[in-house]
Amino acid sequence: MPFIPDADGTITTYQGDTGDLIINGIPVDQNYRVYFAIQDAKRNFKGSEIMVNSLNQSSVVIHIPAEVTDELSVPLNKSYETYYYGIKLVTPGTFDENTLFVSGGGFATQNKIIVYPKKVEGGINGGN
Repeated sequence: MPFIPDADGTITTYQGDTGDLIINGIPVDQNYRVYFAIQDAKRNFKGSEIMVNSLNQSSVVIHIPAEVTDELSVPLNKSYETYYYGIKLVTPGTFDENTLFVSGGGFATQNKIIVYPKKVEGGINGGN
């Protein structure tokens, strides 16, 4: 299922869901490495950083597995929790690394992930 950011780049999901995030506008002159990471409000990284190669394409799909979003917990006294994500473009064979702006954001913009609590376990962890 796709994770579709809204106009300001916010992604909304359930804890434990899987999704694909499409990143557009990548230069096509090289096989860039594209990294995706999630942090909590205290800047602690949540889940594993995910890396995909651009393969000289202008778009990549970053697959965000349930194992990553399962670590995005929601306190019992809240209806949702806000996390933050970043995307970095790395030029192969160099020290050239650039954090990308999402949906027209800038340096002060926080890319949010709004996470709602699980409604069902499902998959290999639940059911029979």
